[in-house]
Amino acid sequence: MSRTKIAIVGAGPAGLSLARLLRERGVSSLVVLEAADRIGGKSMTIRQGDTVAELGTCYATRAHRVTNRWMRELAVPTGRLGETRFGGGEFMDYVKGGDGPSLPLQLLAYLQGRRRIVRGLARARPSPALLEEAATDVASWLGARGLGKIDRFMRRSVTALGYGFLDQTSMAQATRWVDLDLVLSGALRQLTMPLDGWTSFWERVAEGTDVRTGTAIRQIERTGTGHRILTQGASLEADHLVCAIPLDAFAALAEPSPAERLVCEGVAWDRYATTLFAAQDWFSGHTVEGWHEPLAPGAPPGQLLSARLEGEEASLGGRLYVGGQIPGDYTLAELGEILRADVARHGGHVTNIIQQSLWKFFPRYRPDAIRDGLIARMRAMQGEQRTWYTGATFSFEAVSNITSFNVGLARRIARAAEAMA
Repeated sequence: MSRTKIAIVGAGPAGLSLARLLRERGVSSLVVLEAADRIGGKSMTIRQGDTVAELGTCYATRAHRVTNRWMRELAVPTGRLGETRFGGGEFMDYVKGGDGPSLPLQLLAYLQGRRRIVRGLARARPSPALLEEAATDVASWLGARGLGKIDRFMRRSVTALGYGFLDQTSMAQATRWVDLDLVLSGALRQLTMPLDGWTSFWERVAEGTDVRTGTAIRQIERTGTGHRILTQGASLEADHLVCAIPLDAFAALAEPSPAERLVCEGVAWDRYATTLFAAQDWFSGHTVEGWHEPLAPGAPPGQLLSARLEGEEASLGGRLYVGGQIPGDYTLAELGEILRADVARHGGHVTNIIQQSLWKFFPRYRPDAIRDGLIARMRAMQGEQRTWYTGATFSFEAVSNITSFNVGLARRIARAAEAMA
């Protein structure tokens, strides 16, 4: 049996960024446990010849302050994402074609409403009216205010990235992601990507950290004085425990607390599919192509939402693209057939489906749970039973949100660990 001050369950962006932030605060006694044989979670890079393709995390914005800093410190080469086209034209022209007043006026109205929601949810006891507004779906909220141009922007920045259709995603979550940094990053074409891939980046971030891959946890025993983590043929004792995996998966390993049960009941996980494929006779003069119809609320699932040009490998039959689909109940094989048909409809020809990934993606807050105080409850449970929580459920699916959330969490955990020393 070994012992550590802090055990982090999960070596995705949440667990790895928290570990590095804790180490930057002088915490050296920590272990990251990962069931898979690789690190990175939903940051997954596929290499095909000279092409680096991302099946998970894609670009970084101005809001990725933590990871952007690490990229500079680690001398990670980055490049800007190329032009995005939507509906046959330049993306911002598509946005400006939406209904309502001018884009600057709509952006100002949205940002004012966003600030009210974000600040209200940060209070210990948000008002019922504020909670009702936060629980409202994006499409209804924007429609009631005549913000048709912001609606178009969010179809690309929310739905196309797998964060749900606008009539299914709450303002409580959309406002975490769609902020001024994201708008400026898109408008000024300041979206960047690590040239060697996100997997390589997280490997650099994890250097010097005790990360144990291929370590499936059988059971977690929590007591008032610490935690015992049982793996195959070994055990680890920790003063503090961090859940950096989906909470429902964590609750299957440890007897869930009442707060953990309530949060699990208040969250519904969606799915998102990404596919690396080769195609001929398709777009090459820009980087991203998206379409209006598949992103509209009520659109049938399975359709190709957008595609990103990654490179060209003649041996695989053409240029390489990564496409995204909201899968509904379709299997990967069925999604592959839909993708082939959609590419053909848009003028291309799929020659090779190279790899598909079906992600457990975007923990969607149930509206009733938001009204009942879900977000305040998630804040209050931090540190209970010396257990801490990070990841998509407690911040947002995007890496920028997760790492920013971890800055404050690392401060709290480091203080708690120091108090026990």
